[in-house]
Amino acid sequence: MKSKVQSFVFAVSCVLAVSFLISGCSMMHPKPQLEAGEKVSITATVEAIDYQSRLVTLKGPKGNLVVISVGEEAYNFDQVVVGDLVDITYSRSVAVYLQKTTGATSALSGSGMVRAPKGQKPEGMVSNAVEIKAKVENIDYANRIVDIRGPYGNLIQVEASETVKNFNNIKKGDEVVVRYMEAVAISVRPAASK
Repeated sequence: MKSKVQSFVFAVSCVLAVSFLISGCSMMHPKPQLEAGEKVSITATVEAIDYQSRLVTLKGPKGNLVVISVGEEAYNFDQVVVGDLVDITYSRSVAVYLQKTTGATSALSGSGMVRAPKGQKPEGMVSNAVEIKAKVENIDYANRIVDIRGPYGNLIQVEASETVKNFNNIKKGDEVVVRYMEAVAISVRPAASK
């Protein structure tokens, strides 16, 4: 039985694929037709800490305050002090491929985490990756609509804009592969080490 999470991941991946296809990627190459990504970084200052309840108040670059609950997995929490700087980087990327079918549709996912050794200022990264293979079920060339069936039987209908090159080269039975990765890296450093 498919889970709601798996269904959601497939739907999100299809939406990403469609939005990137609409951006005008080429459909003829065996390599990724589109690779796109973004990275956002900010530095916040620790304004207050409640070690017992594991709450930290951070002041963002625009002066906004946010209270964050820190989980037990952050075992170096006791090393954080008021005035420390917290560097946060979020990155994500997506690659979209179109290929002749290689078999059944599928969904693969994985995640990983790395942390600083105990006793150091907190530092770590969490990453997730998802790869979805979906099959082109039907194509309406006149209206530029493609029906894509996912690994759990979901049927998604997407419309490709006029900017999508080589749209007529998409065939029933082709495979759409979407690889999505995201990562969050956090490091804490003393304010004096700017």
